[in-house]
Amino acid sequence: MAEALVFSSTFDALARALGSRLTVESKARFKALGVNYDAPDLLPAYPFETWVKAMDLGAELVMPNASQEARHEAMGRRIVDSYGETLVGKALLTAMRVIGPRRTLERMARNLRTANNYTETKVTVAPDGAYHLWCSKVASTSFYRGMLQRGVEVAGGKSVTVTPLAHDETGATFSISWS
Repeated sequence: MAEALVFSSTFDALARALGSRLTVESKARFKALGVNYDAPDLLPAYPFETWVKAMDLGAELVMPNASQEARHEAMGRRIVDSYGETLVGKALLTAMRVIGPRRTLERMARNLRTANNYTETKVTVAPDGAYHLWCSKVASTSFYRGMLQRGVEVAGGKSVTVTPLAHDETGATFSISWS
């Protein structure tokens, strides 16, 4: 399998999510991870491991006194909104609004592939009507919980609930429901 890469648009969204928290000091911390926000352009893509560290640092900068779980969930929500400010993200979020929550989940692999080259997904409908979504290579279920919840909200879902059901080295499964 090719190296798992996260595209620059995702790192751009991270910078947007940080806003004024992307200070000289925090830029130095990102640079130590291999992400140079002072360069004229970001690299086209970064290794998955760099993304995990950068997302964790970003979450810490946004909510320094919260638990890692709360920080990651908040960052997952923020990244959806800030991704929508990027060229690629604007098109994606517009499409999500048009097709609605169900079809957004059914197309989740395609949606997430705008951010990286590795995500695979499987969607099933549970007997209770909730959608069960499995995503490959999930480092933080809390980040995905926030991201999925906000994504379904953007697609038109109300009272969205996302519950992690299982997580191992291959990926994670979430139960997702809305009204």
